[in-house]
Amino acid sequence: MANIFYVGIDLGTSRSSIATSTGKRISTISCVGYPKDVISRKRVGKDYLFGEEALENRLSLNMVWPLADGVIREDEKSLEATRLVLKHIIAQAISEKQESDKIYVAIGVPAQANINNKKAIIEAAKGFVDKLLIVSEAFTVAYSIDRFDECLIVDIGAGTTDLCRMHGSIPDEDDQITLNIAGNFLDGELTKAILKKFPDVQISPQIIKRIKEKYGYVSDVSEPIKVTLTKRGIFAEYDITDILRECCLKLTNPISKAIQDMVGTFDPDFQEKLRNNIILAGGGSRLKGIDIAVEKSLLEYGGGDADCVHDAEYCGSVGALKMCIEMPEEYWEKI
Repeated sequence: MANIFYVGIDLGTSRSSIATSTGKRISTISCVGYPKDVISRKRVGKDYLFGEEALENRLSLNMVWPLADGVIREDEKSLEATRLVLKHIIAQAISEKQESDKIYVAIGVPAQANINNKKAIIEAAKGFVDKLLIVSEAFTVAYSIDRFDECLIVDIGAGTTDLCRMHGSIPDEDDQITLNIAGNFLDGELTKAILKKFPDVQISPQIIKRIKEKYGYVSDVSEPIKVTLTKRGIFAEYDITDILRECCLKLTNPISKAIQDMVGTFDPDFQEKLRNNIILAGGGSRLKGIDIAVEKSLLEYGGGDADCVHDAEYCGSVGALKMCIEMPEEYWEKI
């Protein structure tokens, strides 16, 4: 008798996570590396590498980040890489699958991913997925934490920030917006600010990401933040306390404005309830003090209350898995 494996995937710009009905959870960096030449092909011994392994060998690889802009890039290489990432992460999570078994997958994508991107995901999943459900990433967060009452989900990823109003039913198009201001935007601002103050330091995208993830904050005060960087190969310590806070605020300020816009266009009888039930998710929710910063930004509008999810890494994929198991037949795409 054939088994059905239910799978929830949060397909992210920087990281993708998966949760399955067998209890497995896996997270991987959303990149694929292809050998540059015959020497690199001989060195890695494979046609392509994924995630951490690809990053560790990136000097000898052509790196492809297929979701670098928050949605699938439409060039052939990105489409192929998306397919490989999906196939790789599903195979890792469901290694026990037999030929007759079925795989049903729910995938979270940015709220306003266009029809071409959804078609691209369907094409990418052909051959190893039997049924597919494509849903808003912010909605998967709501499903994960069972918040279907009046609340506002703010999912701050690497490529996009998705906002979704919940009101006891499936959100309409007007209940969801996507901002292109997210983690990658913050990385860019931080890179520019550090190089402006310390023009000769040597930094890379990976160094910036590590600094952001370890020290990022938007609170009013912080212990001095000093990082070790190189200048012509010589190590030195640099104080980036003020730089880091100013850059992080460039991320949180437009998000706070979007939150108020979502509240201000909601049913006036429920606006106060919505403003006092803001849920922050995604990698950006890990910035120290981001919940307090959002609350302070709403003071001029009458105040608000914001909380961060406890499991930012798997919240989206767990919600997608729950949807995968519970959604009626008519919501599915047959591959």
